[in-house]
Amino acid sequence: MTSVGKTESGGLHATALIVAHPGHELRVFGWMEKLRPIYCCITEGSGGNGSTRIASTGALLHTVGAIPGPIYGRYPDKKVYQLLLNGHLEVFAQLANELADFLVEAGISCVAGDAVEGFNPVHDVCRFVIDGAVERVRRRTGRVLQNYDFVLDGKPDACPESLRSGVTRLDLDEDSLDRKIEAALAYRELRQEVDLALGRFGRAAFGVEYLRPTTTRIMLEQFDCELPAYERYGQIRVNERRYAEIIRYRQHVLPVRQAIEQENQ
Repeated sequence: MTSVGKTESGGLHATALIVAHPGHELRVFGWMEKLRPIYCCITEGSGGNGSTRIASTGALLHTVGAIPGPIYGRYPDKKVYQLLLNGHLEVFAQLANELADFLVEAGISCVAGDAVEGFNPVHDVCRFVIDGAVERVRRRTGRVLQNYDFVLDGKPDACPESLRSGVTRLDLDEDSLDRKIEAALAYRELRQEVDLALGRFGRAAFGVEYLRPTTTRIMLEQFDCELPAYERYGQIRVNERRYAEIIRYRQHVLPVRQAIEQENQ
């Protein structure tokens, strides 16, 4: 296990934070305060209501001294879901290529972003894009970037014992935790989710931030045995006739990873 300070080797903004939706950065607010990463997000966080969250994230980035990167609210959420349903794998392969170019040009040494959890397909696709970009940098330059993930649905201060040797852990002091909770509560579009998370896990759980060496392969092995939660939930909604179609892991999501890997060969 390392401390957060040891992950930064290239000076200010030598780190990148890459997430699926604006607002995910709240989970690693303390890490952002310390390292002030360049920030990328694939969607603008509109969900199903069409209201973007980019302004709230922009204010948050300004507060901690982080800066937006080249991919910043690129797509409405509904557009990404439609791209997946229609099998437009080339869009995600190109995103990985674009991110790789950025990582090289910006001299990034450490990347953090969404983990594969099976909670939301776009979160998982974002991780495939990150992993693909990091691998592309290695193939192009020989540089091996530190590549970390963090959970969004799981307990924030929990880390499997098998991963602890390589994890970066940040323990927030009371002032840092106060700033993190205040920032989360001030994020208007996510206030309800923040309240639910605080009720579910308790305030103290958010005082620990774990960034884990990417756990993608571990989670994909799990999905060999059971379907991700988003597909099981979606099937229920189809059975209730609330959804006409759903994003499926093997049909729509896993092929994104395969397309990115093929592009890197």
